[in-house]
Amino acid sequence: MKPFAAVSKPPTSSTGRLRTWIKRLLLDIPAAVVLLLIAGVLYQSIATQIDRRIFPPHGQMVDVGGYRLHLNCAGVYSSQQPTVILETGLGGLATSSDWAWVQPEVARTTLVCAYDRAGLGWSDPGPQPRDARHIAAELHTLLQASHTPGPYVLVGWSYGGLYAREYAGQYPQEVAGLVLVDSSSPEQCAFSPAWEAQCASTVKNASRAALLAPFGVLRLVGLFQPPTGLPEPQKQELLASFSSQKDWAAQKAELQATPDTDAQVLAAQTLGSRPVYVLTATDHNAPPELEQQWQAWQSGYTALSTNSAQRVVEGATHNSLVFSPTDSKITAAAILQVVDSVRTGKGLSSP
Repeated sequence: MKPFAAVSKPPTSSTGRLRTWIKRLLLDIPAAVVLLLIAGVLYQSIATQIDRRIFPPHGQMVDVGGYRLHLNCAGVYSSQQPTVILETGLGGLATSSDWAWVQPEVARTTLVCAYDRAGLGWSDPGPQPRDARHIAAELHTLLQASHTPGPYVLVGWSYGGLYAREYAGQYPQEVAGLVLVDSSSPEQCAFSPAWEAQCASTVKNASRAALLAPFGVLRLVGLFQPPTGLPEPQKQELLASFSSQKDWAAQKAELQATPDTDAQVLAAQTLGSRPVYVLTATDHNAPPELEQQWQAWQSGYTALSTNSAQRVVEGATHNSLVFSPTDSKITAAAILQVVDSVRTGKGLSSP
């Protein structure tokens, strides 16, 4: 007699349906992900085209060697007064629209120009690398090609302070003065483990944003962004920039060039007796040791010139010095004090 063969118990109808459903689900998930990514790309592309129609550039598009930079000037130039050049920072909201409160105030007195670095705002993407030396050279080409008269008072906010200092180092004969608005330091990213970690986190976040932007993720995130405090239409222009694939790629490239930028700025010469005004916020929502060092760097910037002044704005944040309709008046006043010092030869005075 043959032994009984092992016979598997046939699955019940409910078990079979469950297995079939799981198999279909596992097969459908990749397809759903692909469809979702395609939908995101289409959404981003269409919305970007709409943004371009709704928000045309305020100024002129200037060819600087095969690509164009956006330059927006206001006010009237006088041979007795310098031209003010506004250099914005980094961190998601980085375009010429940042200066919506500051620029009109300064324009009452002199010619003032805001521009978009390559890849940001209305400007075309530019060649690598995106370090301070190359960005300063691009600005120089822009000012020459647009026939923007000098000499210049450079205003650098946040990371833009590094570019302003590098420009002054490369083209000292063109620079009449400098205003550093809560400027970044070329020492901070290598100063201590805590600062290194913060800089590394900033680069990582920008890299993630650049990866997600083509799929419309940043555009959705932008819907929940807190209000900037800027007027219309600049408020909406910044949200469009925050959602832009092009802008995040440019910011990522600039942040990745930080080691080279820092070295270049540290090697730049001081401004002699040309006026330097340092404007400093006090509320950075940072650990005490980082805040203390930030304040020390701010005070140290006064050594860039024998004609310098500093104002510490109690209660001001890093952004409010530009985005707040109240604190931005303090920034405009600091700029105009440097303009007056250039015009009259009088020394700066701290408040």
